[in-house]
Amino acid sequence: MDERLFETVLKGETPNFLNLVQKDEEIIKQTVPGSLNTVLHLAARYGHEELALEILKLCPEMLAATNEKLETPVHEACREGRLHIVRLFLETDSWVVHKMNRNKESALYVACERGRLDVVKQLLNYPSVSLLEMDDGLTTSLHVAASAGHLEIVNELLEARPEFTWKKDPNGRTPLTLCSSKGHLEITRELLKMDPDLSSSQDNEGRTPLHWATIKGRVNIIDEILSVNLESSEIRTLHGETVLHLGVKNNQYEAVKHLMETLNTTKLVNTPDNDGNTIL
Repeated sequence: MDERLFETVLKGETPNFLNLVQKDEEIIKQTVPGSLNTVLHLAARYGHEELALEILKLCPEMLAATNEKLETPVHEACREGRLHIVRLFLETDSWVVHKMNRNKESALYVACERGRLDVVKQLLNYPSVSLLEMDDGLTTSLHVAASAGHLEIVNELLEARPEFTWKKDPNGRTPLTLCSSKGHLEITRELLKMDPDLSSSQDNEGRTPLHWATIKGRVNIIDEILSVNLESSEIRTLHGETVLHLGVKNNQYEAVKHLMETLNTTKLVNTPDNDGNTIL
């Protein structure tokens, strides 16, 4: 990309940009080497709404242009929380919001990942956007929002797509599994309200949200899960490990101590894993 063009777009200097295009109409088609970002990608990223509008007037098809990551300018605007630019893009062509990047991440996904609540609300006005994540085995917007601890976004997603609570990512983990591991108590509560049986969901290694809370030493999460499903403490992994095995193996003394004070652990203490090992 021409250095003058690059600097002009980064600064959002619309008059200078139009002067460059007037002198050379083809300059608008230049991209940044490596990333392959267009001028519209850059304008979206840095929040230059007036410049983005002029680019769309000159080259409306650029809205669907993809960079090296297969991301459109909509991905950039959503990731950076540029609500006014997101609205501009949706008014121009709402269908572009359905494009996925190389990692199968939608514009909704990247907005949820970054905690862009206003953008998420805007995108959820287009119900078909969340349908992109209906396939099994995908990491969904709810997964990333729950993992990152974005409570308000989680609530918006649960209202729009409550069935996504049971969606599993490529590792077989539900949103509850991820937020339990990270220690996000309020999100854990909200998900358990949706369906207490989520606490029994097992990932590809047979680990439950309680297992992950124990592995990470999240005592408050352990309490929350046991308060709605005490029987989840009896679930074993594919290797035959109990929740106590996992706590001991990961040196989570406080978690193990708390479990032993809370549960009837006589059976758990003496239960061997698949290799014949008890926690003792």
